[in-house]
Amino acid sequence: MRFRVVNLTGNKYIECLPDGGLIESERDALDLVAICGENQIHRLMIHASNLADDFYHLSTGLAGTVLLKFSNYSVKVAAILPPEQATQGYFKDMVLEANRRNRLFHVFYDPKKAGEWLVAE
Repeated sequence: MRFRVVNLTGNKYIECLPDGGLIESERDALDLVAICGENQIHRLMIHASNLADDFYHLSTGLAGTVLLKFSNYSVKVAAILPPEQATQGYFKDMVLEANRRNRLFHVFYDPKKAGEWLVAE
């Protein structure tokens, strides 16, 4: 995975570059957890282009597996998704629930708002 460290108002997060690789397995999620650990930053921004198509189809289990890994290692994740991806099928219900109750995973349309959420305490 290709990434960069972003410093926003004195707080840092890891941003997966939009063309920096694909999260398509549990191993990929663990690789990102390792990147966070190596940089001592437990905040992560991912883009729609970083997510395999199976992530959006909840029946595959990929979203649950990936998000569970991030949660187990207390990695706060902001996903930047276009509305047409964030509002499709059952995935839409997961997004609504996550944005309402989950402190470690939220979906955003705007990268600036995602960054602000990531660095907020």
